[in-house]
Amino acid sequence: MTVVSDILDMVRSKELPLGAALPNEADLCTRFQASRTRIREAVKYLQGKGFLRVEHGRGTWIEPLEHWDLLDAQLWITALKIGDRDALISNLVEIRQILEIRTVELASKNRTPEQLRSMEKDLNIMEAALREHSPATYNRTSRRFHDDLAIATGNMLLLRLTRALAQALDLTKQFGNESSDILHHSFKEHQAILAAVASGNSQEASEAMARHLQDFEESVRIQNDGTGIAL
Repeated sequence: MTVVSDILDMVRSKELPLGAALPNEADLCTRFQASRTRIREAVKYLQGKGFLRVEHGRGTWIEPLEHWDLLDAQLWITALKIGDRDALISNLVEIRQILEIRTVELASKNRTPEQLRSMEKDLNIMEAALREHSPATYNRTSRRFHDDLAIATGNMLLLRLTRALAQALDLTKQFGNESSDILHHSFKEHQAILAAVASGNSQEASEAMARHLQDFEESVRIQNDGTGIAL
């Protein structure tokens, strides 16, 4: 939706602050060279995402961040640009702790041999990506590894939540730079997680995941000294 992106850009650029009124429909049509139908569709979409408040006959306003659907990719990146980035990152890490530590505990108890083989395959691909200096392949496979952990719990709702969170993680990566050292350290953490899950030791698995998430939080905050982010 191009009009959705155009409206969000007005907020990202600080042209429209939170709480500001959106220009009227006619002005938006002229500005974005879009039909009234497309403007209305975009407004309805953003209203459904908690970004806009519409009062018919009065106007449309930008809602506070706490009303936004921050699992929506476009709204999350907008929030990172205009909001308290440190607080948002802390929120993201807290959600990962709630979901992923419990995920590895359950995976340690419920994983099957086939699921372990799938996770081992993920790590083999990640290791090859490190040798080939391919961070994109590394991170894409890391996401699949976390998906496979969720699948191994036997709880499909956890898989759905993990995948919803993945978009926020990917977009957060834009605010840091990846380094070889960060990726190699991340790989060792993934190895430790898998070893604990494979052994059936839920305590070791939760501790390994907790260390991984702590390092994620530290690395995601470092933006200007050559380090970066690894999922």
